[in-house]
Amino acid sequence: MKEKKTLILSDSPLCPAQAFCEQTENAVYFYIFYPTRDREKQLKRCWVCNCREAPDQLDAGDKLSMMPKGTFSHAREGITVHPDCIIWFEDGDSAALLEKGEILAVIPPNYGLYDFPGFAKYAVGQNRYAWELDENTKNYMNKKIRELDVFWQLNGSQKFWEGAQEYHLKVCDAFFGSEHTGYYAIDDRKFPMRAVVEGQKHGVTYGITAFLSNFTQPAIERYVRDAQQHRRIEFGFAAVNALADSVKMEAYNCFMSLAKYIYADGTFFTHGHTNTWEGIPGCHAFLFLNPRAISGMESPVFKDFGNDPVNLLWAVPITKEEYDFTVEYGVNKLLARAKDLSRVHIFDGRPKFSV
Repeated sequence: MKEKKTLILSDSPLCPAQAFCEQTENAVYFYIFYPTRDREKQLKRCWVCNCREAPDQLDAGDKLSMMPKGTFSHAREGITVHPDCIIWFEDGDSAALLEKGEILAVIPPNYGLYDFPGFAKYAVGQNRYAWELDENTKNYMNKKIRELDVFWQLNGSQKFWEGAQEYHLKVCDAFFGSEHTGYYAIDDRKFPMRAVVEGQKHGVTYGITAFLSNFTQPAIERYVRDAQQHRRIEFGFAAVNALADSVKMEAYNCFMSLAKYIYADGTFFTHGHTNTWEGIPGCHAFLFLNPRAISGMESPVFKDFGNDPVNLLWAVPITKEEYDFTVEYGVNKLLARAKDLSRVHIFDGRPKFSV
């Protein structure tokens, strides 16, 4: 077989990405391809099995390699596999390849960390093409895959989304202290449902996203310690009533763009991150602040989702000077210059920091 043969493929439910398993005369590999990303981030791959007699040593070149003798557990003359299922993780960015319910390979959310290429059923030890799927990892992944199967089935149910909507409205109304005054869809009528719930209290208008936290952010496991504590988010914006009508839609449009960008680019947002957005006069960017990190800052109270906490990130409009200061010195030094840290998230038309 000199030509490549695609054995199975699947489109991501969240990202503009496709997972597929491909066979050549030498080996079978599992891939995830991201056409919208930078070239160095466009392709993930993990070895599955050799298809013919193994070489004595690992190929030192860049071409796809068979695993050498001593690094795999199947017959040394090669085997044939028949994958019949690809299941995506909750970030829509990672996936597992299955055959009759058994794992053949997994490209998980922490792919790339320490050059980690993913796990393979037949791998022995660790190298740049695949890591061994030891018993503990196998048990964890099997449990995770069962949970993911249920998760995606639920996401295909209208009843699930009706329940999610009811829950988010309840959380927001509890925060507002009264019934919400607005509801804005920001999903372009495409899966998954996303919205901004708007309400008022104490002379301030608030807009808080709903349903983003149903899914985990991609890539965060590679860069953030204790990523499980930060991978589910909702965005929020607050402005005094006198200014709210003139600025709130800029924030909501930003939320809609970021909800798409996170999955298209394979990125994430946590406390202290910024995003340039110049739609609000006098402001250059949004600074995202997590009330969990700032004593006294208000927040809706979300229950955990999938055993993960849900983090609200307030989008705080900042000036070019404040943005440049943050880039140079970091968010903690900026926050130390706040005029009133507990209310820094409420836009009133004036700079919040002395820089």
